[in-house]
Amino acid sequence: MDKRATVTILVGLGIFVVGIIGFVIGGFGVAGIEESTEFTLEEVTNGTIYIEDRDGLGELGVTFWVKGKYLDDDDNGIWDVCETVNITVLEAPEIDRNWGGDAIMREGDFYSEVLFDYDGFETSDCNADLENRNFDRIDQGYVKVGRACYGCTPGDFSFESNVNVSVTYDDILLEELGEDIGLIALGFLGGSGALCCGVIIIFVGIILIFTLQDDAPVEMMVGSDGTYTMNTMPPNAVGVGVSQNISQLTPLSDLTEEMTKAEPYQFPSTESAPAAEQKAD
Repeated sequence: MDKRATVTILVGLGIFVVGIIGFVIGGFGVAGIEESTEFTLEEVTNGTIYIEDRDGLGELGVTFWVKGKYLDDDDNGIWDVCETVNITVLEAPEIDRNWGGDAIMREGDFYSEVLFDYDGFETSDCNADLENRNFDRIDQGYVKVGRACYGCTPGDFSFESNVNVSVTYDDILLEELGEDIGLIALGFLGGSGALCCGVIIIFVGIILIFTLQDDAPVEMMVGSDGTYTMNTMPPNAVGVGVSQNISQLTPLSDLTEEMTKAEPYQFPSTESAPAAEQKAD
């Protein structure tokens, strides 16, 4: 097999393996999304969550979910599930004043919010409006009823409820979700590209196996007249034939002693120097 074809196939296999690793990374991202979207507290009537505030800029806070549906059977304009839930904040960290009036006014307390700004006026409430429904966890049988600890700085957040509630720590959830989405994009998009590229390069290498031939060995033949010829073998292989004449060298046996004897060197006479100077004058 031609070395160029071998190298091409090996490169293609390497890229193909990188693509497989990419898909494995993407799989970790998918598994991470399932973990990052889990409840911080699930089906409890009280609990405590430590607010980390990793960036030191205050937190979005926590979200409360309950089992139920968005129904208004009594037609009073409020989702029934919101009327049956009573959540009391027992402890909340200090509020970052840079978050403005809403955060300062609430002081970390619970407030009703199903879908923020559902009416285009930045409204946060439990009004029974068809647009005011959150479907993030509806497939799990949960509906959102409200939030708390808006603008909180680091510290413990504690609460109690008259019904079972589940809680998500929104800042951590969003941070981990972003990381997992990045892994998925890197893994599946990059992995699929590497797989396709690897397959193409391997295919090119296979084609080279049948189209490239190894260079034929070169044989040099010397004739009795002093010429030599380089020919490629076998005759059908790609190669170069070169012929060149070489002049015959005088055999060493033809050299005589007289030919190798060096004559002694004689320096010019100095007696004729004055006469030459007088003639020049």
